[in-house]
Amino acid sequence: MTRSTTAVLLVLVFSAAAQGLATVSEGNIQFAIDSAVFSIGAGDTLLLEVYQEVDIAQFSHDSDGMCLFTTEITLSSIQGDTLAWDIWNTPLEWNESGSAVNCGLLPVFEGDWILTVSMTDANNGRLGVAVRELSVETPEHLSDVQMARTIMPAAEGSVNSLLKGSIIVFPAASGRFTVPGESMIYAYQEIYSLGGTDLLRYSKLLDPEGVPVFAGPATAIAIPEGMETIALIDSFDLSVVREPGLYSLSVTYTQDGDTIGIATKPMVVEVFLPVAASGDTPESFSARNLNEFSILLNQENAELYRRLNAEGQALYYDTYWNARPGEHAGYLERNRVVALRFSALGKEGWETDRGRVYLIYGEPDEVESDPFSTTQAPYEIWSYYGSEQEGFVFADLMGSGDYLQIYSTVEGEVSYSNWQGMLQNIDSSGGIGAAGYDDGL
Repeated sequence: MTRSTTAVLLVLVFSAAAQGLATVSEGNIQFAIDSAVFSIGAGDTLLLEVYQEVDIAQFSHDSDGMCLFTTEITLSSIQGDTLAWDIWNTPLEWNESGSAVNCGLLPVFEGDWILTVSMTDANNGRLGVAVRELSVETPEHLSDVQMARTIMPAAEGSVNSLLKGSIIVFPAASGRFTVPGESMIYAYQEIYSLGGTDLLRYSKLLDPEGVPVFAGPATAIAIPEGMETIALIDSFDLSVVREPGLYSLSVTYTQDGDTIGIATKPMVVEVFLPVAASGDTPESFSARNLNEFSILLNQENAELYRRLNAEGQALYYDTYWNARPGEHAGYLERNRVVALRFSALGKEGWETDRGRVYLIYGEPDEVESDPFSTTQAPYEIWSYYGSEQEGFVFADLMGSGDYLQIYSTVEGEVSYSNWQGMLQNIDSSGGIGAAGYDDGL
Protein backbone atom coordinates (compact mmCIF):
# COMPACT_ATOMS: atom_id res chain seq x y z
CA MET A 1 0.00 0.00 0.00
CA THR A 2 1.46 3.33 -0.98
CA ARG A 3 0.80 6.55 0.93
CA SER A 4 0.10 4.28 3.91
CA THR A 5 -0.06 7.05 6.48
CA THR A 6 -2.81 8.87 4.59
CA ALA A 7 -4.65 5.62 4.03
CA VAL A 8 -4.64 4.69 7.70
CA LEU A 9 -5.92 8.12 8.72
CA LEU A 10 -8.76 7.92 6.22
CA VAL A 11 -9.67 4.39 7.24
CA LEU A 12 -9.65 5.26 10.93
CA VAL A 13 -11.82 8.32 10.36
CA PHE A 14 -14.45 6.40 8.44
CA SER A 15 -14.31 2.97 10.05
CA ALA A 16 -16.81 3.80 12.75
CA ALA A 17 -19.30 5.12 10.20
CA ALA A 18 -18.95 2.46 7.51
CA GLN A 19 -19.83 -1.11 8.38
CA GLY A 20 -17.90 -3.47 6.14
CA LEU A 21 -14.92 -1.19 5.60
CA ALA A 22 -11.45 -2.71 5.92
CA THR A 23 -9.90 -3.16 9.35
CA VAL A 24 -6.42 -1.74 10.04
CA SER A 25 -3.91 -3.47 12.28
CA GLU A 26 -2.27 -2.14 15.43
CA GLY A 27 1.35 -2.73 16.41
CA ASN A 28 4.66 -2.58 14.59
CA ILE A 29 3.47 -4.14 11.33
CA GLN A 30 0.79 -2.15 9.58
CA PHE A 31 -1.67 -3.98 7.29
CA ALA A 32 -5.35 -4.07 6.38
CA ILE A 33 -7.81 -6.95 6.30
CA ASP A 34 -11.23 -7.47 4.75
CA SER A 35 -13.51 -10.47 4.56
CA ALA A 36 -16.43 -11.92 2.60
CA VAL A 37 -18.81 -14.81 3.22
CA PHE A 38 -19.67 -17.29 0.47
CA SER A 39 -21.93 -20.33 0.37
CA ILE A 40 -20.35 -23.72 -0.29
CA GLY A 41 -23.64 -25.60 -0.61
CA ALA A 42 -22.91 -28.05 2.20
CA GLY A 43 -25.30 -27.98 5.13
CA ASP A 44 -24.99 -25.00 7.44
CA THR A 45 -21.29 -24.46 6.78
CA LEU A 46 -20.23 -21.27 5.00
CA LEU A 47 -16.84 -20.15 3.72
CA LEU A 48 -15.17 -17.08 5.19
CA GLU A 49 -12.50 -15.58 2.95
CA VAL A 50 -10.04 -13.33 4.77
CA TYR A 51 -7.92 -10.96 2.66
CA GLN A 52 -4.77 -9.20 3.84
CA GLU A 53 -2.80 -6.41 2.19
CA VAL A 54 0.55 -5.19 3.52
CA ASP A 55 3.44 -2.95 2.41
CA ILE A 56 6.51 -5.10 1.78
CA ALA A 57 8.87 -2.28 2.78
CA GLN A 58 7.92 -2.78 6.45
CA PHE A 59 9.67 -6.17 6.60
CA SER A 60 13.36 -6.76 7.09
CA HIS A 61 15.32 -8.72 4.48
CA ASP A 62 18.40 -10.89 4.29
CA SER A 63 21.54 -10.39 2.22
CA ASP A 64 19.80 -11.92 -0.81
CA GLY A 65 17.00 -9.34 -0.61
CA MET A 66 14.41 -11.84 0.62
CA CYS A 67 11.94 -11.29 3.45
CA LEU A 68 9.70 -13.73 5.31
CA PHE A 69 6.60 -13.12 7.39
CA THR A 70 4.10 -15.36 9.17
CA THR A 71 0.33 -14.85 8.97
CA GLU A 72 -1.97 -16.36 11.57
CA ILE A 73 -5.77 -16.12 11.45
CA THR A 74 -8.17 -17.22 14.19
CA LEU A 75 -11.98 -17.23 14.20
CA SER A 76 -13.50 -17.41 17.66
CA SER A 77 -16.87 -16.94 19.31
CA ILE A 78 -17.75 -13.95 21.45
CA GLN A 79 -17.09 -16.20 24.44
CA GLY A 80 -13.56 -16.93 23.21
CA ASP A 81 -14.04 -20.47 21.86
CA THR A 82 -11.99 -21.13 18.70
CA LEU A 83 -13.95 -22.24 15.64
CA ALA A 84 -11.18 -22.21 13.01
CA TRP A 85 -7.47 -21.43 12.76
CA ASP A 86 -4.78 -21.27 10.09
CA ILE A 87 -1.15 -20.21 9.85
CA TRP A 88 1.36 -19.96 6.99
CA ASN A 89 4.67 -18.38 5.97
CA THR A 90 5.10 -16.02 3.02
CA PRO A 91 8.58 -15.64 1.49
CA LEU A 92 9.00 -12.88 -1.09
CA GLU A 93 11.50 -10.49 -2.58
CA TRP A 94 11.79 -7.23 -0.66
CA ASN A 95 11.11 -3.90 -2.39
CA GLU A 96 10.35 -0.34 -1.33
CA SER A 97 7.01 0.28 -3.00
CA GLY A 98 5.23 -3.01 -3.56
CA SER A 99 2.49 -4.64 -1.53
CA ALA A 100 1.65 -8.26 -0.82
CA VAL A 101 -1.84 -9.75 -0.75
CA ASN A 102 -2.90 -13.02 0.85
CA CYS A 103 -6.13 -14.92 1.29
CA GLY A 104 -7.05 -17.32 4.06
CA LEU A 105 -10.10 -19.60 4.00
CA LEU A 106 -12.00 -20.61 7.13
CA PRO A 107 -15.26 -22.51 7.70
CA VAL A 108 -17.90 -20.49 9.53
CA PHE A 109 -21.52 -20.74 10.69
CA GLU A 110 -24.22 -18.16 11.24
CA GLY A 111 -23.66 -16.03 14.31
CA ASP A 112 -21.39 -13.37 15.78
CA TRP A 113 -17.64 -13.99 15.62
CA ILE A 114 -14.28 -12.39 16.31
CA LEU A 115 -11.68 -12.59 13.54
CA THR A 116 -8.07 -12.03 14.60
CA VAL A 117 -5.23 -11.74 12.08
CA SER A 118 -1.59 -11.31 13.05
CA MET A 119 1.52 -10.79 10.91
CA THR A 120 5.00 -11.38 12.27
CA ASP A 121 8.33 -10.51 10.64
CA ALA A 122 10.18 -13.83 10.88
CA ASN A 123 13.57 -12.08 10.95
CA ASN A 124 13.04 -9.66 13.84
CA GLY A 125 9.76 -10.62 15.53
CA ARG A 126 7.97 -7.32 14.82
CA LEU A 127 4.23 -7.91 15.04
CA GLY A 128 0.94 -6.38 13.91
CA VAL A 129 -2.57 -7.53 14.90
CA ALA A 130 -5.98 -6.74 13.37
CA VAL A 131 -9.24 -7.66 15.11
CA ARG A 132 -12.56 -7.64 13.29
CA GLU A 133 -16.07 -8.34 14.55
CA LEU A 134 -18.24 -10.35 12.17
CA SER A 135 -21.98 -10.95 12.07
CA VAL A 136 -22.47 -13.87 9.68
CA GLU A 137 -25.76 -14.75 7.98
CA THR A 138 -26.43 -17.46 5.41
CA PRO A 139 -26.72 -15.86 1.95
CA GLU A 140 -30.16 -16.39 0.42
CA HIS A 141 -29.23 -15.49 -3.13
CA LEU A 142 -26.27 -13.08 -2.94
CA SER A 143 -22.81 -13.49 -1.46
CA ASP A 144 -20.83 -10.58 -0.07
CA VAL A 145 -19.05 -8.37 -2.59
CA GLN A 146 -15.29 -8.71 -2.87
CA MET A 147 -13.51 -5.62 -4.18
CA ALA A 148 -10.45 -6.27 -6.32
CA ARG A 149 -7.66 -4.34 -7.98
CA THR A 150 -7.02 -6.86 -10.74
CA ILE A 151 -8.68 -9.94 -12.17
CA MET A 152 -6.82 -12.21 -14.55
CA PRO A 153 -7.16 -15.69 -16.06
CA ALA A 154 -5.42 -18.44 -14.10
CA ALA A 155 -2.84 -20.72 -15.64
CA GLU A 156 -3.88 -24.34 -15.97
CA GLY A 157 -3.17 -26.22 -12.75
CA SER A 158 -2.74 -23.04 -10.69
CA VAL A 159 -2.90 -23.46 -6.90
CA ASN A 160 -2.83 -19.75 -6.15
CA SER A 161 -4.68 -18.93 -2.90
CA LEU A 162 -6.51 -16.15 -4.78
CA LEU A 163 -7.93 -18.59 -7.33
CA LYS A 164 -11.69 -18.59 -7.96
CA GLY A 165 -12.63 -21.11 -10.59
CA SER A 166 -10.60 -20.19 -13.68
CA ILE A 167 -9.67 -16.66 -12.57
CA ILE A 168 -7.39 -15.08 -10.00
CA VAL A 169 -8.92 -12.21 -8.04
CA PHE A 170 -6.39 -9.85 -6.44
CA PRO A 171 -8.32 -8.37 -3.49
CA ALA A 172 -8.27 -4.74 -2.42
CA ALA A 173 -8.13 -5.72 1.24
CA SER A 174 -7.44 -2.15 2.38
CA GLY A 175 -10.67 -0.94 0.76
CA ARG A 176 -8.73 2.06 -0.53
CA PHE A 177 -8.23 3.29 -4.07
CA THR A 178 -6.19 6.15 -5.50
CA VAL A 179 -7.24 8.41 -8.38
CA PRO A 180 -5.53 8.75 -10.80
CA GLY A 181 -3.48 5.60 -11.15
CA GLU A 182 -6.14 3.19 -9.94
CA SER A 183 -9.20 4.39 -11.81
CA MET A 184 -10.49 0.93 -12.67
CA ILE A 185 -11.71 -1.30 -9.85
CA TYR A 186 -13.43 -4.68 -9.94
CA ALA A 187 -16.07 -6.50 -7.93
CA TYR A 188 -16.58 -10.25 -7.53
CA GLN A 189 -19.86 -11.71 -6.31
CA GLU A 190 -21.72 -15.03 -6.39
CA ILE A 191 -25.44 -15.73 -6.92
CA TYR A 192 -27.09 -18.84 -5.51
CA SER A 193 -30.20 -20.95 -6.23
CA LEU A 194 -31.57 -18.91 -9.13
CA GLY A 195 -31.02 -21.32 -12.01
CA GLY A 196 -33.27 -20.75 -15.01
CA THR A 197 -33.99 -17.10 -14.18
CA ASP A 198 -33.24 -13.83 -15.96
CA LEU A 199 -31.97 -10.96 -13.82
CA LEU A 200 -31.07 -7.32 -14.27
CA ARG A 201 -28.12 -5.89 -12.37
CA TYR A 202 -27.92 -2.18 -11.54
CA SER A 203 -24.58 -0.89 -10.24
CA LYS A 204 -24.09 2.55 -8.69
CA LEU A 205 -21.19 4.36 -7.09
CA LEU A 206 -22.48 6.59 -4.28
CA ASP A 207 -20.72 9.61 -2.81
CA PRO A 208 -20.44 10.27 0.96
CA GLU A 209 -23.97 11.71 0.94
CA GLY A 210 -25.39 8.70 -0.87
CA VAL A 211 -25.82 10.56 -4.18
CA PRO A 212 -24.84 8.57 -7.30
CA VAL A 213 -21.71 9.82 -9.05
CA PHE A 214 -21.75 6.95 -11.53
CA ALA A 215 -24.28 4.36 -12.58
CA GLY A 216 -23.76 1.70 -15.20
CA PRO A 217 -26.55 0.72 -17.59
CA ALA A 218 -28.59 -2.27 -16.45
CA THR A 219 -26.86 -5.57 -17.22
CA ALA A 220 -28.96 -8.55 -18.26
CA ILE A 221 -27.92 -11.85 -16.64
CA ALA A 222 -29.39 -15.13 -17.88
CA ILE A 223 -28.68 -17.99 -15.43
CA PRO A 224 -28.82 -21.46 -17.04
CA GLU A 225 -31.33 -23.97 -15.76
CA GLY A 226 -29.89 -26.15 -12.99
CA MET A 227 -27.02 -23.75 -12.22
CA GLU A 228 -26.86 -23.49 -8.43
CA THR A 229 -23.96 -21.04 -8.24
CA ILE A 230 -22.88 -18.38 -10.72
CA ALA A 231 -19.90 -16.05 -10.31
CA LEU A 232 -20.18 -12.47 -11.57
CA ILE A 233 -17.48 -9.89 -12.23
CA ASP A 234 -18.13 -6.19 -12.69
CA SER A 235 -15.80 -3.24 -13.30
CA PHE A 236 -16.08 0.42 -12.35
CA ASP A 237 -14.32 3.59 -13.43
CA LEU A 238 -13.40 5.92 -10.57
CA SER A 239 -12.27 8.74 -12.86
CA VAL A 240 -15.55 10.57 -12.11
CA VAL A 241 -14.53 10.99 -8.45
CA ARG A 242 -13.24 14.49 -7.80
CA GLU A 243 -13.21 14.68 -4.00
CA PRO A 244 -11.55 12.26 -1.54
CA GLY A 245 -13.76 10.51 0.97
CA LEU A 246 -15.87 7.50 1.81
CA TYR A 247 -17.76 6.11 -1.19
CA SER A 248 -19.80 2.95 -1.58
CA LEU A 249 -20.64 0.54 -4.35
CA SER A 250 -24.32 -0.45 -4.47
CA VAL A 251 -25.43 -3.41 -6.58
CA THR A 252 -29.12 -4.24 -7.01
CA TYR A 253 -30.53 -7.35 -8.68
CA THR A 254 -34.11 -7.46 -9.97
CA GLN A 255 -36.25 -10.20 -11.47
CA ASP A 256 -39.37 -9.23 -13.45
CA GLY A 257 -39.25 -5.81 -11.85
CA ASP A 258 -38.98 -7.11 -8.27
CA THR A 259 -35.83 -6.55 -6.24
CA ILE A 260 -34.32 -9.84 -5.08
CA GLY A 261 -31.26 -8.43 -3.35
CA ILE A 262 -29.05 -5.41 -2.75
CA ALA A 263 -25.36 -5.58 -1.87
CA THR A 264 -23.22 -2.63 -0.81
CA LYS A 265 -19.51 -2.25 -0.24
CA PRO A 266 -17.80 0.85 1.20
CA MET A 267 -14.42 2.11 0.05
CA VAL A 268 -12.08 5.01 0.68
CA VAL A 269 -11.05 6.98 -2.40
CA GLU A 270 -7.99 9.20 -2.32
CA VAL A 271 -7.88 11.83 -5.06
CA PHE A 272 -4.68 13.46 -6.32
CA LEU A 273 -5.88 15.40 -9.37
CA PRO A 274 -4.68 18.71 -10.80
CA VAL A 275 -7.27 21.45 -10.83
CA ALA A 276 -9.03 21.24 -14.18
CA ALA A 277 -10.95 23.91 -16.03
CA SER A 278 -14.73 23.67 -15.79
CA GLY A 279 -16.09 21.17 -18.27
CA ASP A 280 -12.67 19.60 -18.85
CA THR A 281 -13.68 15.94 -18.75
CA PRO A 282 -12.15 12.89 -20.40
CA GLU A 283 -13.93 11.86 -23.58
CA SER A 284 -14.14 8.53 -25.32
CA PHE A 285 -16.35 9.98 -28.08
CA SER A 286 -15.61 13.11 -30.08
CA ALA A 287 -19.25 14.21 -29.72
CA ARG A 288 -21.97 13.50 -27.19
CA ASN A 289 -25.66 14.30 -27.01
CA LEU A 290 -26.22 13.99 -23.27
CA ASN A 291 -29.66 15.62 -22.88
CA GLU A 292 -31.36 13.52 -25.53
CA PHE A 293 -29.64 10.36 -24.35
CA SER A 294 -31.93 9.78 -21.36
CA ILE A 295 -34.78 9.10 -23.81
CA LEU A 296 -33.17 5.75 -24.65
CA LEU A 297 -33.28 4.56 -21.03
CA ASN A 298 -36.10 3.03 -19.04
CA GLN A 299 -37.72 5.18 -16.37
CA GLU A 300 -35.55 3.97 -13.47
CA ASN A 301 -32.28 4.39 -15.34
CA ALA A 302 -33.35 7.73 -16.83
CA GLU A 303 -34.12 9.14 -13.38
CA LEU A 304 -30.79 7.89 -12.08
CA TYR A 305 -28.93 9.29 -15.09
CA ARG A 306 -30.45 12.74 -14.61
CA ARG A 307 -29.25 12.76 -10.99
CA LEU A 308 -25.61 12.23 -11.99
CA ASN A 309 -23.19 15.13 -12.24
CA ALA A 310 -21.70 16.09 -15.62
CA GLU A 311 -18.76 13.71 -15.31
CA GLY A 312 -21.02 10.87 -14.22
CA GLN A 313 -23.38 11.41 -17.14
CA ALA A 314 -20.49 11.44 -19.60
CA LEU A 315 -19.07 8.21 -18.17
CA TYR A 316 -22.51 6.55 -18.17
CA TYR A 317 -22.97 7.67 -21.78
CA ASP A 318 -19.60 6.27 -22.86
CA THR A 319 -20.18 2.99 -21.01
CA TYR A 320 -23.57 2.57 -22.68
CA TRP A 321 -22.25 3.06 -26.22
CA ASN A 322 -19.04 1.10 -25.66
CA ALA A 323 -21.29 -1.87 -24.86
CA ARG A 324 -23.02 -1.32 -28.24
CA PRO A 325 -20.15 -1.07 -30.73
CA GLY A 326 -21.04 0.52 -34.05
CA GLU A 327 -24.33 2.05 -32.83
CA HIS A 328 -23.17 5.46 -31.61
CA ALA A 329 -22.84 7.00 -35.06
CA GLY A 330 -26.43 6.03 -35.83
CA TYR A 331 -27.59 7.70 -32.63
CA LEU A 332 -25.84 10.95 -33.56
CA GLU A 333 -27.37 10.84 -37.06
CA ARG A 334 -30.85 10.33 -35.59
CA ASN A 335 -30.22 13.33 -33.36
CA ARG A 336 -29.35 15.44 -36.40
CA VAL A 337 -32.51 14.39 -38.24
CA VAL A 338 -34.70 14.96 -35.18
CA ALA A 339 -33.30 18.46 -34.65
CA LEU A 340 -34.02 19.44 -38.27
CA ARG A 341 -37.38 17.76 -38.74
CA PHE A 342 -39.43 17.76 -35.54
CA SER A 343 -38.98 21.04 -33.66
CA ALA A 344 -42.34 22.60 -32.73
CA LEU A 345 -43.85 25.24 -30.42
CA GLY A 346 -40.51 26.21 -28.93
CA LYS A 347 -39.61 22.57 -28.25
CA GLU A 348 -36.41 21.08 -29.53
CA GLY A 349 -36.91 18.12 -31.83
CA TRP A 350 -36.02 15.50 -29.22
CA GLU A 351 -38.58 16.98 -26.79
CA THR A 352 -41.48 16.21 -29.14
CA ASP A 353 -43.26 12.85 -29.31
CA ARG A 354 -42.23 12.17 -32.90
CA GLY A 355 -38.64 13.15 -32.12
CA ARG A 356 -38.54 10.80 -29.12
CA VAL A 357 -39.87 7.85 -31.13
CA TYR A 358 -37.46 8.58 -33.96
CA LEU A 359 -34.50 8.63 -31.57
CA ILE A 360 -35.48 5.26 -30.10
CA TYR A 361 -36.79 3.36 -33.13
CA GLY A 362 -35.21 5.19 -36.08
CA GLU A 363 -36.71 6.00 -39.46
CA PRO A 364 -40.10 4.30 -39.92
CA ASP A 365 -40.49 1.92 -42.84
CA GLU A 366 -43.72 3.61 -43.89
CA VAL A 367 -45.44 6.88 -43.01
CA GLU A 368 -49.09 7.57 -43.80
CA SER A 369 -50.17 11.15 -43.18
CA ASP A 370 -53.03 13.55 -43.84
CA PRO A 371 -52.06 17.08 -42.82
CA PHE A 372 -54.98 18.76 -44.64
CA SER A 373 -58.02 16.77 -43.59
CA THR A 374 -61.23 18.75 -43.07
CA THR A 375 -62.88 16.00 -41.06
CA GLN A 376 -60.10 14.96 -38.69
CA ALA A 377 -57.11 16.33 -36.89
CA PRO A 378 -53.93 16.18 -38.97
CA TYR A 379 -52.25 12.85 -38.23
CA GLU A 380 -49.34 10.58 -39.08
CA ILE A 381 -49.14 6.80 -38.86
CA TRP A 382 -45.63 5.37 -38.54
CA SER A 383 -45.10 1.68 -39.29
CA TYR A 384 -42.03 -0.43 -38.60
CA TYR A 385 -41.69 -3.81 -40.32
CA GLY A 386 -39.11 -5.63 -38.22
CA SER A 387 -39.35 -9.01 -36.50
CA GLU A 388 -42.56 -7.67 -34.98
CA GLN A 389 -44.74 -5.08 -36.69
CA GLU A 390 -44.82 -1.92 -34.63
CA GLY A 391 -46.82 1.22 -35.17
CA PHE A 392 -47.45 4.69 -33.80
CA VAL A 393 -50.16 7.26 -34.40
CA PHE A 394 -49.48 10.97 -33.89
CA ALA A 395 -52.03 13.78 -34.17
CA ASP A 396 -51.89 17.57 -34.23
CA LEU A 397 -54.84 17.94 -31.88
CA MET A 398 -54.42 21.68 -31.28
CA GLY A 399 -53.55 22.71 -34.84
CA SER A 400 -50.19 24.01 -33.60
CA GLY A 401 -47.89 21.72 -35.56
CA ASP A 402 -46.96 19.70 -32.47
CA TYR A 403 -47.99 16.10 -33.16
CA LEU A 404 -48.78 14.17 -29.97
CA GLN A 405 -48.57 10.39 -29.70
CA ILE A 406 -52.06 8.94 -29.16
CA TYR A 407 -51.62 5.27 -30.04
CA SER A 408 -48.96 2.57 -30.30
CA THR A 409 -48.79 -1.19 -30.60
CA VAL A 410 -45.61 -1.24 -28.48
CA GLU A 411 -46.21 -2.36 -24.90
CA GLY A 412 -45.49 0.40 -22.42
CA GLU A 413 -45.78 3.20 -24.97
CA VAL A 414 -48.44 5.93 -24.69
CA SER A 415 -51.65 4.60 -26.19
CA TYR A 416 -55.20 5.86 -25.57
CA SER A 417 -58.15 3.51 -25.92
CA ASN A 418 -60.23 6.33 -27.44
CA TRP A 419 -57.52 7.48 -29.85
CA GLN A 420 -59.82 7.15 -32.86
CA GLY A 421 -62.31 9.54 -31.33
CA MET A 422 -59.46 11.95 -30.54
CA LEU A 423 -58.77 12.22 -34.27
CA GLN A 424 -62.36 13.06 -35.15
CA ASN A 425 -62.29 16.57 -33.84
CA ILE A 426 -64.20 18.16 -36.74
CA ASP A 427 -66.72 15.76 -38.18
CA SER A 428 -67.28 12.63 -36.13
CA SER A 429 -69.73 11.26 -38.74
CA GLY A 430 -66.83 10.64 -41.08
CA GLY A 431 -65.49 7.95 -38.82
CA ILE A 432 -61.94 6.72 -38.74
CA GLY A 433 -62.44 5.22 -42.15
CA ALA A 434 -62.26 8.73 -43.57
CA ALA A 435 -58.57 8.63 -42.82
CA GLY A 436 -58.16 5.23 -44.38
CA TYR A 437 -56.87 3.77 -41.12
CA ASP A 438 -56.79 0.01 -40.60
CA ASP A 439 -57.29 -1.01 -36.97
CA GLY A 440 -54.96 -3.94 -37.57
CA LEU A 441 -51.91 -1.70 -37.21
